[in-house]
Order: sequence, then C-alpha cells, then structure tokens
Amino acid sequence: MPSCTKLLLSAAFAILFASNAQSQSISEYAVKFVCGTQTTKNVAVVAPGVYFTAINVHNPSKEGVKFKKKVAIALPAEKGGPISALVDAGLSSDQAFEIDCPDILKIVGPEILKGLGNPTFLKGFVVIQSAIELDVVTVYTAAGTASGPVSALEISRAPARKM
Repeated sequence: MPSCTKLLLSAAFAILFASNAQSQSISEYAVKFVCGTQTTKNVAVVAPGVYFTAINVHNPSKEGVKFKKKVAIALPAEKGGPISALVDAGLSSDQAFEIDCPDILKIVGPEILKGLGNPTFLKGFVVIQSAIELDVVTVYTAAGTASGPVSALEISRAPARKM
C-alpha cells in the first residue's frame, strides 16, 4: 500500500475515533443546594432561617435520556464531606422533574445522615452526569421561619461542564 494511502487511512481513522470520543463525552452539572433550618445553636455558616432548594431538570432532546446523579455534602471549616452513591434517573423527550430537599436527603441516605449526626441543615452539591445536555435551573428560597413568608428568592441556571 503506498504511503500516501496509509496516511489518508490513518487520518480517516483518527477523525472517526475523535468524533466517536466526542459523542461519548459526558455533560456534568454541579448544582449548589442549601436545605433545612439554620439556627443560632448550629455552627453559624449562613444566617438563621429556613432554606429550600428546588433543582429543575429538563430534557430538551427529541430522545429519552438516562443519567446519573449524586450528592456531595459540603462541611464547614474546609473539611471534605461524604459523597452519596450514584443514582439512576431518566426523562423522556421534553419531560422535566424536580430534585428538592426531601429528594436530596433520600439520595444522601440514612447512613450518611446518621454519620453526620442527623443534621437539620445541609448544604453541598447535587452532581448530574448525562450523555445528552440538559436544562438545569435551580430555585433557592429562604424564610425567617418555616411558616413565614419567603424573604429571599434566587433562580440560577447551571452550566454544563464536559467530562
């Protein structure tokens, strides 16, 4: 085989494998969450109050998507926290769902919570990994008391990071 033909075949294989590697890339979303009641009795890391996070995930593609999610707990004083197991999730075309504070606690699981002393206040990241880009938008609210009116509201879109 002439060297020119070998060179062209090598280039074609390189392009083919590079495009396959790109199509297999994973989009990862690291979404901050703050959940629960912060009292003055706790280590004061945020203002006293009740905090809620609602992470909305939408599949904009024309195909269904399966993805994974996990929770990484952030601890005060620059101490690394525990990380939950990866949990499977999925959405059909154009479907959306919400991951809220009770869902985050379920993902974390009772063993991790027990190891943390069953806290009433938790913060960290929900990490979503998907082969298809998703729309991930988070709503944060806070109130002075559990029955009080909302005193703070923030809406934030999580950018995708290619893995």
